[in-house]
Amino acid sequence: MAQKNELTQKGFDELKEKLELLQTVEMPKATEELNSARSQGDLSENSDYDAAKERFESIKAEIARIQYILDHHTIIEVVEEKNGAKTCRLGGGTITIVDLERNQEHSFIIVGSAEADPLKGKISNQSPVAQAIIGHKVGDVCEVNVKVPYNVKVVKVD
Repeated sequence: MAQKNELTQKGFDELKEKLELLQTVEMPKATEELNSARSQGDLSENSDYDAAKERFESIKAEIARIQYILDHHTIIEVVEEKNGAKTCRLGGGTITIVDLERNQEHSFIIVGSAEADPLKGKISNQSPVAQAIIGHKVGDVCEVNVKVPYNVKVVKVD
């Protein structure tokens, strides 16, 4: 059974754009480089061929990965809060928490695992931090269930 990938609409659109770029620009360029390197003769000692083949295979694998995600996805519907009290939720705005043990502040957006990118401030809804804070509002203290549990406080939800 295929895994359903939860995506925000923005994440879905970004993946479609990336797929189109890979298929229409990167793959033809990689194919051309591979054919050019292949035409140089002996492939057993042709480092240009090896590099071109590796790039071609890498792009092919990335296209397949993105296509799989897009073929097996669910769009997360962002529901606006009616009472004005914003809660931490998947596909919502930026959330700021404070790690109470280290007194460190962190800001991020909770997204589906397929579009998670911690370096860009996007954490997976399946991460321990997201699991701990989803459904909570500003001022709530939540325990993050990891090997050594710790508490975080929600300080801002945009």
